[in-house]
Amino acid sequence: MSRWTGIVVAAAATADDEMASRLPSYLHPIAGRPLVWHAVSELARAEPRPERLIVVGGAELPAALFGDIPAGALEVVRHEELGELDLSDSATVLVVDASAWVPAAAVARLVSSPPRSWLGDGDLVAAARLDPQLAPEVLRVPTPLRSTRGVLTPAGRVLDVDGVIVVRDRSELTMVSECVRRSLVLSHMHAGVTFLLPASVLVDVDVRIGTDTTIYPGVVLEGETTIGAETVIGPGCRIIDSWIGSGVEMKGWNYVSHTSVRNRAILEPYVRRGFD
Repeated sequence: MSRWTGIVVAAAATADDEMASRLPSYLHPIAGRPLVWHAVSELARAEPRPERLIVVGGAELPAALFGDIPAGALEVVRHEELGELDLSDSATVLVVDASAWVPAAAVARLVSSPPRSWLGDGDLVAAARLDPQLAPEVLRVPTPLRSTRGVLTPAGRVLDVDGVIVVRDRSELTMVSECVRRSLVLSHMHAGVTFLLPASVLVDVDVRIGTDTTIYPGVVLEGETTIGAETVIGPGCRIIDSWIGSGVEMKGWNYVSHTSVRNRAILEPYVRRGFD
């Protein structure tokens, strides 16, 4: 299976959400990006790679939001334009709830499964593999996937895959945040960064860290922050949208925001740099 289309659908209505927020669940930020961005990113990383990626939503989801996701053909379609969506060239279609965390490994398993297979989270469908003829029927309902188990069964089957989460409340948002945090920290560790207590560190998607840098417990790295090589970030530091040079030592509990710290600088404990 090499030709498939991934569709991430931001539901027009999510009455079953319990977020107590003016924002829909798929717009809540995780590691500096909205949840829907992570949903699209996991689809883009799945193997085999999708031939097309389509995001279905409203004006709150501009194409620029997904501009840095490496996808061959990424389209943003409004709900009212679904009738014009042509899927006839796709061998199969994967539809994913924009409020769901479906890791790339789970996406890959779904791609290789029979049509009408689906990934569930309790009583909800997080993602489903459909044939191009069935996809429009699923996409027409106001809450795609959340009301489609009758369409998928009895011909289809649910896959037993751990780690799939549909975010409906703050506790589920926290669970997805932890999945993303753990993945980001591991990727930095594989690239040569040392975390002395990884479970205590928060790292945003756009953070870059040089090799042989050591990160102490309780550090928060936000926004488009870059940290050079062989730097030590002491305990309890918070760094926001800043450039930290190589060979720097921040001794702890430093607050650095929207500024630069030169190579080989030493910041004593509790020193504040930059501006909010």
